[in-house]
Amino acid sequence: MDKLFIQKCCNCSKYTFPQKFFCSECGSTEFNKISIDEGKVKEISVIRHMLGQKDWIPRKIANIETALGIYITAGIEDTAQEGDTLEIYLHNGAPIGKIIKER
Repeated sequence: MDKLFIQKCCNCSKYTFPQKFFCSECGSTEFNKISIDEGKVKEISVIRHMLGQKDWIPRKIANIETALGIYITAGIEDTAQEGDTLEIYLHNGAPIGKIIKER
């Protein structure tokens, strides 16, 4: 599991995900990387078909709101539901979320 990072513009402080080459707000090319570890599920959807794929297995994806107000679309590996808090990480370059076990 790799950490998921978003960008924060050094000029105007706009948060951005996925990675950009320049800020869509001010045009700056200077960014800081900020680690995102968790977020709350706002919506869930299921990808039932994928063009060009044989033997596709339906997969759940979620719209996850982070504490910074950034929304991340991520695959879900477990039984997460709307309202659950998920750990967010990168797996093979894609954002993934899973329910945070009680600490």
